[in-house]
Amino acid sequence: MKKYIIPMLILSVSGAVISCVLLYQHYFPDLELGFISCKSGLSNPCVAVGQSKYSSIFGIPVAAFGIIYFMLLTFMILVADYAKGKYYKIFCGIALHLITAGLIVDVILGILMIKTGQICQLCAATYAINLAILIVLIFFIKNNFYMNEIKESLKSFFIPKDSDGKAVLALSVIFVFSLSAAILTGANLIKFKPGFAQSQDIDKFLSNFYNHKKESINFPESNLTIGKPDAKLKIYIFNDFLCSACRKLYEIEKNIIPKYEGKIELIYFHYPLDKSCNKDMEETIFTNSCLASKSMYAAARAGFFEEYFYIHFANYDNYKDDFNIEHINKNLAQAGDQFKIKPEAIEKFKSIMNNSKNIDQISKHIEAAIKLKIESTPTIYISGRKLSGVPAKKLLEGIIEKELNN
Repeated sequence: MKKYIIPMLILSVSGAVISCVLLYQHYFPDLELGFISCKSGLSNPCVAVGQSKYSSIFGIPVAAFGIIYFMLLTFMILVADYAKGKYYKIFCGIALHLITAGLIVDVILGILMIKTGQICQLCAATYAINLAILIVLIFFIKNNFYMNEIKESLKSFFIPKDSDGKAVLALSVIFVFSLSAAILTGANLIKFKPGFAQSQDIDKFLSNFYNHKKESINFPESNLTIGKPDAKLKIYIFNDFLCSACRKLYEIEKNIIPKYEGKIELIYFHYPLDKSCNKDMEETIFTNSCLASKSMYAAARAGFFEEYFYIHFANYDNYKDDFNIEHINKNLAQAGDQFKIKPEAIEKFKSIMNNSKNIDQISKHIEAAIKLKIESTPTIYISGRKLSGVPAKKLLEGIIEKELNN
């Protein structure tokens, strides 16, 4: 029996763990998953699927139901095993129906996932785990029991004739109810963590934002872009790449880029708060932010701006107060290894960085920022309306949703 029970137990626990990761990622999409992530960088399909409209049922994340499902299977496997065979037939009968229903749901979820245009590998892993448990269960039944025996055991479990049977049924129902209530309540409470904007806040914010007069702005050219050039919505951002507020915006960008992949394009402009290259600054706020801008320009010219941008802000805490060329070289090496950047692109980056000439693009972006009377970073423009500072994620999403639906 153990050769069937142990694999099913390992699989069900694995499914529960992955479902927990997916639930956490649903509410905290900026979570760094490391080796269990779908993909490195800003375009993470697991985040895109987890933030899609198909990720919740009645406002409750699908991942929460996945936790209930796999924990219930784990509980049944353990009870059947600890009872030394007394409940094996009942377990087989219940599990067979439950897993079959689960696979039907998996097929539906898989179709919806494909509809989003993204493939969440963690989601697919739970589907594969479910199928693997069913296969092991079928062999378990085939080699040990007759279906008539299982049917009779199920009947006696759900229609008990003695007090012991009634007690077991009652306790099972209480456990299932308590488990479901605990997980669903916990999942729902996460929504009310500090920083979550409520619907009334979003409505008020949108009203104030759209009360601002729409400007007609001719932005300078920029190759500092993330997203498809033919995306419906363009978001223009004046950035200091060593600015702490810009780092906070980056945490939001990690969420919205995969969620709206193909629908939005982020276009960045240099506005380093560093008087060594910014004539508008009386004093430097972020030392060497001109150097940081130059590295972004070099990455864009070499064809890997998005990858370098991701690595730069991922490592921000290492050099936020002391950025220098050594940090650039480390970021370059990490980007090259992590994203398999071609050697010729790496050499082009180095060549640009070694050139002592001023970068014309940086100067033009700074001049544009001065004309627009930009006073802080980040400054965001969406459909001709200005947004200074870092808005809450839900508020920025509110603007994006409204623009995409127009």
